[in-house]
Amino acid sequence: MTNLYPASPGIKDPAVFQPTTAFRLQIVKVIGFILLFFLLYAIVLLTAITLGAAFITAGIALTGYYPNIFTFIAGPALAILGGLMLFLLVRFLFYRRPPVNPYRAPIEAHHHPRLFDFISRLVKDTRIRFPEKVFVVPEVNVAVFYNASFFNLLWPARMNLEIGLGLVNSVNISEFKMILAQEFAHFSRRSMKLGSYVYALNKVLYNMLYENDSWNDLAIRWSSHGSLPGFFAHVTLMLVNSIQFLLRKLYRLINRQYLELSREMEFHADALAVSLAGTAAAISGGRRVEMGTYCLDHCMHKLSELENDGQQFSNIFQTHRAVIDYYARQNRLDTDAAGLPVIPDSYFHTFLKSRVQLREQWTTHPTREDREQRYLAAGIICEQVNTSAWQLFDDPELLQEQSTRQVYDVLSPGFTGETISPAEFVAELTHRHRLYEYPAAFHDYYDNRAFTAINTEDEQALSAAVATSMAQLYHPDIVWRIRSYYRDKQDVETLQAIAIGQFQTRTFEFDGQSRKASDARELARQLARHVAAEQDWLQQHDRQAYGYHYQRALAKGPDTVRLLTTRYQQILMHQEFANRLNDQVVRVIHAISQVFNASHDTLALLMPWMEELRAECWRFRRLLHEVTSSPGHTSCLSPELYDRVQLFTMQDCIFMQDQVPDYAALQELHEIISSVMEQYNNSNVLLRKSFLEFLLTMEPEA
Repeated sequence: MTNLYPASPGIKDPAVFQPTTAFRLQIVKVIGFILLFFLLYAIVLLTAITLGAAFITAGIALTGYYPNIFTFIAGPALAILGGLMLFLLVRFLFYRRPPVNPYRAPIEAHHHPRLFDFISRLVKDTRIRFPEKVFVVPEVNVAVFYNASFFNLLWPARMNLEIGLGLVNSVNISEFKMILAQEFAHFSRRSMKLGSYVYALNKVLYNMLYENDSWNDLAIRWSSHGSLPGFFAHVTLMLVNSIQFLLRKLYRLINRQYLELSREMEFHADALAVSLAGTAAAISGGRRVEMGTYCLDHCMHKLSELENDGQQFSNIFQTHRAVIDYYARQNRLDTDAAGLPVIPDSYFHTFLKSRVQLREQWTTHPTREDREQRYLAAGIICEQVNTSAWQLFDDPELLQEQSTRQVYDVLSPGFTGETISPAEFVAELTHRHRLYEYPAAFHDYYDNRAFTAINTEDEQALSAAVATSMAQLYHPDIVWRIRSYYRDKQDVETLQAIAIGQFQTRTFEFDGQSRKASDARELARQLARHVAAEQDWLQQHDRQAYGYHYQRALAKGPDTVRLLTTRYQQILMHQEFANRLNDQVVRVIHAISQVFNASHDTLALLMPWMEELRAECWRFRRLLHEVTSSPGHTSCLSPELYDRVQLFTMQDCIFMQDQVPDYAALQELHEIISSVMEQYNNSNVLLRKSFLEFLLTMEPEA
């Protein structure tokens, strides 16, 4: 068997594998809270058991010592109530919730000997037990999971390994080793044994308190057998839910401490993993995982759209790889010998990060930037194996096709359509991108934002505008300032949400500095003033840009000026109507969601939402009438959608049949509003693109 396992650097420094002081302190704090949890749990449980036993004893005694008609009813009732309490408490204790992933498929060592040999070597290096089972899933990740129950608090469960085939598609062998080592390091006996126990403990407690609804299912079944069993079930559930409520309150304190511990666990796992795979694999692997995740998500989101067109993938991972290649070309990234993108630091300079980071976001998992700083500080040099991670699998194409089929079996059982090849999918993606892409000369200046309302009739002001050049008006620095403005505008909303308690957090980060939640209100005021100033600047710059193009039009003649003015006003008109349409669609979708959330068993609760939905539907119909009757709007819809809209506008907004919601009508309404909104917005993008191309025709030839 060919050895594909990359050599480890052979780090001997014990400090690499020893937990930090902060890590040990966090473990002590978490375990202290867990001991408090068990103490409270024992007190509550013993009290409930005593109460249940007392009911049983009282019921038996009442029937035996005071035999009459009343006691023959009350005695057994008390005994049954006590028995139900004990039964449900025991069921709560023995609860076992196996993790479910419908896309999970097991693989065996004899089918993939190189992979299992690779895992065996890594298991030895990280000093953990070999996974009980190995599965593959159509995702970009690696995960360890196990069937958690209460008794796993006393002894550990055998872990299982889940390998994402999208991850294998995105990285080389050295990077695969790094990512797998990060996951194994959480369970390493070198230094993480106590930390991994706390990790497992937290998972078990969460499952037991938040995902344990087995007694609710039992109560529903018992209630269906009559009013008396229903009464017993109701009283018993009140007791069990009260116990659960008290334990949840304490668990929140445990979990708050665990989140702080989790960050230290992640850093320590990173330290162990990078000591085995090297700094280069750690950095490049993390970057490729981000890109691979984005590209696979795009493929997954396209499944339903393709199905509507009668198309399907025969191998979604080949398409995923083709999309990665396309995305790399779009961002002008080089590829290595394995065809994987090389992602330099400069690639991330085009992304603008929010200045506000909620504490929970960075407590549980460090950011890529935080991790990379530590990898670089470690400076571990290791020989890289740059061949694709698929080299570890036998007959990878068959495995990819089987996983693809499993995706369709879960999402669209029985669906078979015409196969679309990766090349055809990327060609369609390229066509769509080019169709809606604005001219490169504007450097994304007008992307993803509204055009500013300008008085196009003010000829004197427009003629007096200071002439400049396209290069100055649409310089990348100007575009970066616009992006910063919209970033800051969003951050103001986040700070305001923190200030009013919409986001429950004690602290947050602003510009990399830790701040208290009480600081959010003042920071929001300060940032809002800056945003207002930037908004004024942007509107002024938009007017300056329009004035520049107006002067170019003047040089061409009055017909060109009229055409410029008319086309800009047309954009503003469509933009205003799109805003009204968007707002109305949001209101309709909100009403639909309220109908689904309301109790359909109680007509009195359902009818107010039905009336609101009916009213919002009529308002939407009036907007649709504008779309279908105005020549300026009609062209925004495809002929097929136009015909559907015409039929829809002739129907009454009735969504009840025989006092029951008409789900088919609700589905049709949702499809109509979604399709109209999508096509109208797309038509506006094309309208703006055409206008920008028109502006370029007025530029002097270079």
